[in-house]
Amino acid sequence: MAYITTEEVRAIRNQLKEKFGKSGLKFSVRNAHKMEVIVSIRSGKTDFSDLWADKQQGDYGFGYTQVNQYHLHNYGDHADLFREIINIIKTAPATVKGGREWFDDSDSQTDYFHTAFYFSVNVGSWDKPYIQQ
Repeated sequence: MAYITTEEVRAIRNQLKEKFGKSGLKFSVRNAHKMEVIVSIRSGKTDFSDLWADKQQGDYGFGYTQVNQYHLHNYGDHADLFREIINIIKTAPATVKGGREWFDDSDSQTDYFHTAFYFSVNVGSWDKPYIQQ
């Protein structure tokens, strides 16, 4: 069963702050239902406008996008940044006592899903857009 502790989420938050704090990126790291980690980039100097430039303007069209972890090649110059963030999400929980690295032993053909925990990465959020400083 997918499960992540508060301490493991704290480890992710601390490592993101340590790695990207000097670059000015600010993150929101939340534990959703003890099963999922939601990492949102809230603000920073990085210009992410190319990620939502082609979207229609609407209620939450600009300043927010979800990152697809399986298709990082679609994010151009931002791919390496997202790759580093995802790497921290996958490895940081193992640094706390009783923690473990992320794994995915799922097999969708047999309808068997087994992962350490779920995670998502966003730039901004639907109710609070990314703020470029």
